[in-house]
Amino acid sequence: MKTITVARFPIGSWTTGGPVEDPDYENCEVYSVPLTSREAATKKAQGIRRRLVAKGLSLPTQSNPHIVD
Repeated sequence: MKTITVARFPIGSWTTGGPVEDPDYENCEVYSVPLTSREAATKKAQGIRRRLVAKGLSLPTQSNPHIVD
């Protein structure tokens, strides 16, 4: 299945598309999510982020993205 990159910028806005290595994502949280639609991928990444924050775990970075199988 094809995946899509979902990134959360430091100001809190979300974007999809582009490779994980995109220089625009240098200071972002980066998630690699199976592509069903851009909206669904963003919602999936937001849910993952909520669980990580609730558990007090570190958030993904460009150098260490969260990859969803």
